[in-house]
Formats: sequence, structure tokens, C-alpha cells
Amino acid sequence: MAPVLVDSGRVVACGAGGAAPYDGRGPEDGCGVRREPRPLTARQEAVLAVIRSSLAERGHGPTVREIGARVGLSSTSSVAHQLGRLEARGLIVRTGRDWSTCVLVEEPPARRPGLRSRGPGAGADGYGRRPAP
Repeated sequence: MAPVLVDSGRVVACGAGGAAPYDGRGPEDGCGVRREPRPLTARQEAVLAVIRSSLAERGHGPTVREIGARVGLSSTSSVAHQLGRLEARGLIVRTGRDWSTCVLVEEPPARRPGLRSRGPGAGADGYGRRPAP
């Protein structure tokens, strides 16, 4: 039986219908499908902006009710849902139990395809090449 990938509540069968065999470079589920992460929604952007401004102004994150008031969400549950999605994406992290302890996670710089790293382990000359013996 072909592996199954569950994505946002829908089931997508992998390997069926003449799909290419798994080449070992894709996700661990064996489908070989790579997906770009979805862009943030406008509401998620607004929540991040509220958190960012609160951290800059007061040094700590806003409460769930403060976020809701500034973004236009009356339900604390819907604010908590948005915060949970941001946490799942790795954009915020809580240092305590409450959402007011959240901090922003630094995003790593985007890597450009085709360029090699010149960091540690990149080779003797910095381009991934080893010296001839």
C-alpha cells in the first residue's frame, strides 16, 4: 500500500497513479513531495506585528486579550488558535506557560540555491573542495 500524507485535514495518497518512486530526498513519509511553506495570513501578520511592538515598547509580550483587542478578534480562543499556528510554524516561542511570555524567533537568512557555504566544514578553500593529496 502506498504511503499516505495527511495535509490540513485532507488525505493525499502518495505513489499512486504512476508517481515517481521515492528518491530519498523528500519528507520522511516516503512521498518525495516537497512543498513550499504557505505564506502567513493577514491575521497572522497582524498578530506578529502586535507581539513585535509590545516587545519593543514594554519588553514583554502582550496578553491574549490585548492581542484580540488590537487585531479585532473578540474571542480569546481564536487569538490562542492564531498564536498556536505561529508557534507551530516556529515563528514564536513561549518561555513560560502563558502566551504573554512569547518571544519572536529569529528567522535564519534565506539560502540561495547553488551557492555553497563558506562556514566551518566547507572545505579547505571555503568552496567545498579538498586539497589534492
